[in-house]
Amino acid sequence: MEIKKVMKQTDNRFEINDSLDEILKHMKKNNCDQVFITNRNIFVGILEKNYILKKTCENKSVEMSNLVNTNIKTFNKDDFIVDVSISKYEINPVVDKNRKLIGSVSKKDIIFRLNNKNETLKAIFDNSFDGLYITDGKGYTLSVNKAYLKITGLKKENLIGFHMKELIKKGYFKDSVSLKIIETKKAESLIDSFENGKKCFITGTPVINRKGQVIRVVTNVRDMTELKLMQKRVEESERRNERYKNEVNNLKNLKAISTNIKGNSIEIQNIIDRIRKVSEVNATVLITGETGVGKELVAREIHKKSDRKDKPFIKINCAAIPENLMEAELFGYCKGAFTGAKEEGKIGYFEMANKGSILLDEIGEIPIQLQAKLLRVLQEKEIQRIGESKKNKIDVRILASTNRDLTKLIEKKMFREDLYYRLNVLPIHVPPLRERMDDIELLANNFLHEYNAKYNKNKILSDESYNEIKKYKWPGNVRQLKNTIKQMVILVDDNIIKRYHIKELVNSSSENKNNVYNTDRYKLKEAKEIIEKHYIKETLKRHKNTREAAKHLGISQPSVVRKKKKYNI
Repeated sequence: MEIKKVMKQTDNRFEINDSLDEILKHMKKNNCDQVFITNRNIFVGILEKNYILKKTCENKSVEMSNLVNTNIKTFNKDDFIVDVSISKYEINPVVDKNRKLIGSVSKKDIIFRLNNKNETLKAIFDNSFDGLYITDGKGYTLSVNKAYLKITGLKKENLIGFHMKELIKKGYFKDSVSLKIIETKKAESLIDSFENGKKCFITGTPVINRKGQVIRVVTNVRDMTELKLMQKRVEESERRNERYKNEVNNLKNLKAISTNIKGNSIEIQNIIDRIRKVSEVNATVLITGETGVGKELVAREIHKKSDRKDKPFIKINCAAIPENLMEAELFGYCKGAFTGAKEEGKIGYFEMANKGSILLDEIGEIPIQLQAKLLRVLQEKEIQRIGESKKNKIDVRILASTNRDLTKLIEKKMFREDLYYRLNVLPIHVPPLRERMDDIELLANNFLHEYNAKYNKNKILSDESYNEIKKYKWPGNVRQLKNTIKQMVILVDDNIIKRYHIKELVNSSSENKNNVYNTDRYKLKEAKEIIEKHYIKETLKRHKNTREAAKHLGISQPSVVRKKKKYNI
């Protein structure tokens, strides 16, 4: 501990030119035996009452300079309090680098502070969860805490005062981290076993004085058995939390789509009626349709209206899981099943969905070799984790969806025919948006209302913009329509969304061949450039110069100039 933490300001100070009578009166009034003498605040020495009385009795005209003891050790505020112990004075001067007196430090205050600190440290030492073992710089045991005795099963009287080498000979330890540290002067770790069978991870840290000598070694002992139990509990808790999180998210999602499938067309009304019927039974459902038509929405609606509505709904995107991990993700694995597997194993998505529903989105992407296992799940209602011999029964409603023609995959030997018929018990086909044009205006208004509320806007669609929306073929289906309305709400400055806003954004044409949503025509980079060019072109039309356009776009003015040149705008 540094002196600055215990030092105080002092009133017991006088200048060298002050009168001796004045100093003696101060000493008598404040009951002090010594004062500090300075010369223009620079420390000179200490004047002691007894010495004053002795000298003045001998010679009443004695000079002040002859009474001051100038052979005094001074201390800096950054010195350690242990240095004060060598002083013969109870109260000692603290000076700065120019010997200016800045305060005092008393041995009494140091002792009081250390006693309080020692009591706190002792309480911490005794109540530590980890075992603590302390030796001196030579290797003799000074102290151990209660946790150490509990972990190791050793007795305090067999340790205190004994050298570590002697304790190793007696068989209490196989090795000593303290002896290694005394030799290396660096922190060391090792694993040791005790007679009670406990295996412990031991870490020692040296306490080094100013001379570079090891004066103490503090060793921390952690029961590895307890660590493994704690790790297992934490991981089990994390798995439960993940499952609860999935269930909560699923419930939120179900709540968010309380109005669910919207549409006035006969096609959508037929789907709604079919959903009502299939939700009353537990048979497998195969939902087909192009990308963006709302297949997941149909699956969630089936789950919501079924008697499993309060149980988990787990959606798996089969196209997003690497082929080499798909079996482990779907069915789980046991401890040590393969290199890199979690030590405690992992449950798969099917087990997570137990008693509820599971949606196998993009079912056509499941590898052919894994389809046999999925077929067994459908037939036997059981799964088998990787690396495990036993089979576990499950109760899961299986829903599958795809935008591919599975019959063509069967012809190409890429999909099992028997699996197809197991999945296609209750088929639901969701038609593309271009085949149900009666729904477009209703959907557009619904999305407009949603994003106006979300972004605190008040946008409306003009009559011409409605005509433009109905004219377009929407190759991206409902998802593309929803994204288009969202972009209009955010990007259009006027409150009225007009025809040219829609037309420019979707780049409408009778065949839709040039639309950015045409994934067969454009790569991702090309599609991004088309959209970027459109935004910059439209922004430049509505602003006087590139500086204003840059501010609106949220980029720098030189960037606008470069992109304008790049796209030949």
